[in-house]
Amino acid sequence: MKKVSNRKLYLLAGCILLVLLISCLSPFFLGDSITKVHLENALQAPNSKEWFGTDAVGRSVFARTLSGGVQTIVPAVGILLLVTLVGSFIGVTSALIGGKFDRAVFLFITAFQSLPSIVLVIAIVSLLGVGLQQTVIAIGLTAWTKYAYITRSLTLRLKNEFYVQSAKMYGNSFWKTLKHYYVPSLFPQIVTTMTFNVSTIIMEIAGLSFVGLGAQAPSPEWGAMMNDGRTYIQEAPWIVAFPCIFLIGIILLVTTFGDALQTSVNKNNQS
Repeated sequence: MKKVSNRKLYLLAGCILLVLLISCLSPFFLGDSITKVHLENALQAPNSKEWFGTDAVGRSVFARTLSGGVQTIVPAVGILLLVTLVGSFIGVTSALIGGKFDRAVFLFITAFQSLPSIVLVIAIVSLLGVGLQQTVIAIGLTAWTKYAYITRSLTLRLKNEFYVQSAKMYGNSFWKTLKHYYVPSLFPQIVTTMTFNVSTIIMEIAGLSFVGLGAQAPSPEWGAMMNDGRTYIQEAPWIVAFPCIFLIGIILLVTTFGDALQTSVNKNNQS
């Protein structure tokens, strides 16, 4: 049973890496077809030459959809890694220091989490200006609190465990205790949270681009493509359909990977 679970994890991870690889390499192979305008080919339905059809200015929807993953997935993964490091550092540091500092950090985290994250993101984007870069910054300024809260809670519990107290009594240094006792306990929970959170960040990036606050034309970002195509939704639904299918597909893939990873972690903890 454990082998099947691991095989499923490897398969899902391989599929995610394959999607990332294709998205990153497609701009080099597809070249001009991503942005070059061909008005004579505008709004062509999917055919043998243009598999996903063309948009309102004759650009290949297939080329733009494949390359759009770079604009959607890569920023999501990048900001996820950053907020995980920052949030985890703040949470662990707060719990270990304790006292008034810990209470102040906890109140700050609670205040941030009391408001819907998407409302904060939109407010920050409105201050910074529209664009993919501003969207990524806004998401980063709000997403770190989840990791700070989780790592703080786990660290507060771990620091009172007998084996951690014993490690300190036997002369283990702070960094050695952190490496051998805290990190192995925190890491599985952090990684599992990341796999679910990346789907949320991808949806936020695409959603803000769809309403015109994120990536701007002629960017092939999936949300921006759907925003461009909604004007022609009745006569050319493929402009919206294919980016939407790819977006839903990657979210389902990552979420399934997160479920499988959580199951694997729970089994390892029980064994």
